[in-house]
Amino acid sequence: MLLYIGPGVGVATIVIVGIVLLIVLASILVVLWRPIKRMISRFKGDK
Repeated sequence: MLLYIGPGVGVATIVIVGIVLLIVLASILVVLWRPIKRMISRFKGDK
């Protein structure tokens, strides 16, 4: 019984994994935003 931590650790682990996944997806989106924006403006013909 001394090593039992409780159900909160499992919930916290799921939340932390979700936050890390959101950070990774957001960073990929930020890196790809300029090339996507440039490609869209080329298709529209704007300068």
